[in-house]
Amino acid sequence: MKVTQKPVSWLGLFLTLLVVGIGVSTVSVPDRVLAESFRPLYHVTPSTKWMNDVQRPLYINGVHHLYYLYNKDYSWGGNGTEWAHVESTDLVHWKREPVAIEKYKTPNGDPWTGSTVVDTNNTAGFGKDAVIALVTMPVEGQSTHLWYSTDGGNTFKYYGLVQHNPTGSADFRDPKIIWYEPTKKWVMVMAEKDKVGFYTSSDLKNWTYTSSFVRQDIGIVECPDLFQLNEDGNPDQKKWVLMVGGNGFNYGHTTGSAYFIGDFDGESFHNQTNVKWLEDGPDSYTGVTWDAPYTNENYRYFISWMSNWNYARQVPWENYIGNTSVVRELTLRNTSEGLKLVQNPVWNLKDNLTELAYFGDQVIYTGQDNLLKNIHETSYSIESTFTVDDSTSAKFGLSLRDGNDEHTDITYDKNIQELVFDRTHSGIVSMTDFAKAYKVHIPPKNGKIKLDILVDRSTIEIFVNDGEYVLSSLIFPQLSSDGLRLWTDDHVHIDYLKIRKADNSTID
Repeated sequence: MKVTQKPVSWLGLFLTLLVVGIGVSTVSVPDRVLAESFRPLYHVTPSTKWMNDVQRPLYINGVHHLYYLYNKDYSWGGNGTEWAHVESTDLVHWKREPVAIEKYKTPNGDPWTGSTVVDTNNTAGFGKDAVIALVTMPVEGQSTHLWYSTDGGNTFKYYGLVQHNPTGSADFRDPKIIWYEPTKKWVMVMAEKDKVGFYTSSDLKNWTYTSSFVRQDIGIVECPDLFQLNEDGNPDQKKWVLMVGGNGFNYGHTTGSAYFIGDFDGESFHNQTNVKWLEDGPDSYTGVTWDAPYTNENYRYFISWMSNWNYARQVPWENYIGNTSVVRELTLRNTSEGLKLVQNPVWNLKDNLTELAYFGDQVIYTGQDNLLKNIHETSYSIESTFTVDDSTSAKFGLSLRDGNDEHTDITYDKNIQELVFDRTHSGIVSMTDFAKAYKVHIPPKNGKIKLDILVDRSTIEIFVNDGEYVLSSLIFPQLSSDGLRLWTDDHVHIDYLKIRKADNSTID
């Protein structure tokens, strides 16, 4: 995407923000600035300074390589991004590596968003299994540049500009590349304002335009992705998915990942659905997917930048700004709402957390002591199922990070089948468009509402009914706001409720 992160200086109550390629603006600073009380334990964060868009990870010889945009000069007013690099063997524990693509090492500026591929057949001529990065850089407004790596994606060398900007627009960015086996060609999808452009190449250097997919109802398109998945795990029923970053203002959403399901013939995408949204929360943007040989198109991994450009530059500064979501497994399933992408945390994430409490089959009544009154944690998971029949009445919910008159609330209203996520009292909420509640119509599944919740200091990720509905959000409470409440307006039937806590950071 177009890089608009801005450097910060905490002198007085305002910060001056230099936007890469745009200019200067001023934004008020939140009142409370604390030191490291918001840094998550089991999410990827930069060691210091600023991060935003994640780039599509690669799986190479048992290791997942993740790149993200990083500004090491953010705190003193420097601009420009480079590609930071972390790697993992289990998608839970991450190791920080040196920057893979440095900024301002060529006359063409800093590297922005792009994607990487392993050139198994040496089509580009840099050697078998060279890692090729196609990257947007600020030349001709925005254009595509090739970088290559011969050491497994750890360091990259600059080759040159490989795709001139033919649009005359500043919105020509975020190339995503896949190999299309039937035609033995590379396919690139490009964000071009209100459309996705499709291009093909035999050598990753020379690109030919083939078609466009136009959408004028989801704002400026960014960070497209194109992939194939088995429907309900059936290899005889495959579908192509085109996913893009968009703005859901026409559909009651904020910015996030929109997607379409259909077919792809190597040159054009043929849509078969209305626009769908990957989730209903405010803080999951520039999401990327990737696979590994063992996924067999039954699922893909997904990770996103947990923030929102409405307030990304206003959130509290703690030596760093920005984090990813947890890695999720993305599947294509038939649901009560039709065929849709379903997402759940990577299978082994909770195995790395310590079980803290378990509550079995019981009914909780209003006025009863809080079942969770002895839980005081800031990084934990909740696994729960509630029966929604006559043994549950009216509303029930959970209040997370509760204390000091701060709380983040998840409420389910059985009568109207509505889930509400409310962060209006979650701590620091003075940022633009931050203090809001998000409502989602969610019917029970087999008579139950299942809530899997990840709380990690300043992040909350909610997976409802086995990941058919997802809400991701940032919060900024005081560190001492560590309580947890379960409540009901009348009575609620709990099938089970398990809590696990995070003990240590999963990133070195």
